[in-house]
Amino acid sequence: MKEKDSQKLKMCKTVPKAMVRTASNVMEKLRALQELQHPHISSITDLMEDDKNYYIISDYYMGGDVQDWLEKMDEGNWLQESTCAAYVRQALLALCHSHSAQVFHRDLKPSNLLLTTKLPDAVIKVVDFGLANILDPDNAIIQKNPNEYTVPEILKSSEPTKHGGADMWSVGAIAHALLVGSGASVSSRRGWGFGRDDEGWSERSPLARDFALRLLRPAGERPTAAKALHHPWLKTIMPISTINTNHSNTKEARELRYKMLCYSLSLIMLPAVVPHRDFDQLRTAFQQSDLDRDGFIPKSIGLRLLLGRCNLKEAVVPAMSIVDLGRTDTCDLAAVAAADLIAREFFAAGPTSAPLVGPFGATDLAPRLIKRFFEVFADRHNGAPVAAVHLGAIRTKTRTATARDVEAFGNINYEELLTCLPEDTMIDSQLLMTQLSASAGRGTPLGVDQELSPLRAESPWESAFLDFFGIFYTCSASKRDESPGSIRMY
Repeated sequence: MKEKDSQKLKMCKTVPKAMVRTASNVMEKLRALQELQHPHISSITDLMEDDKNYYIISDYYMGGDVQDWLEKMDEGNWLQESTCAAYVRQALLALCHSHSAQVFHRDLKPSNLLLTTKLPDAVIKVVDFGLANILDPDNAIIQKNPNEYTVPEILKSSEPTKHGGADMWSVGAIAHALLVGSGASVSSRRGWGFGRDDEGWSERSPLARDFALRLLRPAGERPTAAKALHHPWLKTIMPISTINTNHSNTKEARELRYKMLCYSLSLIMLPAVVPHRDFDQLRTAFQQSDLDRDGFIPKSIGLRLLLGRCNLKEAVVPAMSIVDLGRTDTCDLAAVAAADLIAREFFAAGPTSAPLVGPFGATDLAPRLIKRFFEVFADRHNGAPVAAVHLGAIRTKTRTATARDVEAFGNINYEELLTCLPEDTMIDSQLLMTQLSASAGRGTPLGVDQELSPLRAESPWESAFLDFFGIFYTCSASKRDESPGSIRMY
């Protein structure tokens, strides 16, 4: 449909009231969904109703949806793995936001992933968040019309969805379809993995298969959306340096490099600057806020936690922005601890009666962090810190009780984090900046070197099947197909 005033095309979903007789307070609940706003969510823009129907209106996108791509795929015609990862990652970002607002999709499938354009770098917009719980609260409709992306437990329950596990199974099934061109097998619909017939995985990386396998698990074993975003498959194919950055925009790329520098410097200084009791209080508050125990909390909760320790919003908000390099709207303990140090030791430092004066960006913070770094770790000459330090001195001063707990609870490996610095030469400010900026978060939760927890095999041959692909995976030659974003495998 076309909006008269703006002449913009809109998408209108018509829901017959006769189909949703078990639903209650429908319009009131739908209006509440209009508040769900995110760059990767196609939000409801307007609502109408008459005697027979509800009309749910949202923006129209020229790129169609992911289901259109799947229907064009045939045997040997596959989406590039990087394109699959990009689509899945953007869907997970939308889920992170909606799940933090306690809004669940429950009927997620490729047709719900809208594409802004027909180009390979199209942006994903997830549509229909929250509609299933409102219009089909007892799952009667979906049980009559299941699809290969319907989570198994929904088919046996008349209870509304109260957690994100169902959506995560659907993301796994969508990833399966994008990667191998077909839906999850019968074995995975039982909730534990893939069948022997999924031969398309031989053309994909072992990490891609591991990602889908972890989501296609029984309800209590699936990762949350925030946890899935940190899977090595997504971080390897889409490292921090490539996401949310326009490479033609040198200012944006420069800001990202400085954010990585500030993040790394903060974590290195943490053991030497922050007392153990102080960090322990932060860790305890974080764990109490992590209700689903996945190691992540919504960014809004992180901000609230930090404001309880530094009641200066103009210091806390930019500090959190600097450490949110992946722009995931979630944060782990390492990010919260780094932001806490930045806010309290740098942005909020100064006379208590004086108003805070910016700027508070990463490019302005980096020189201050570097100056403090040498004050903390370098020797002093005539009362002033020397402008160079040996790696051994850094290692010595990071061996504290705080460091022990940061490693144990914050997923930091200081030995790995410091490997980018040279052993045999003095480290000055230029070398420090160059090496840490290029480290890509190694030794931190942002790095691609994080270990995966082992998967529990659900069948006698499952673990052997995983090993088989890990050994024999090869990169086949590929040639671009006419379809944007796809390649043909031979």
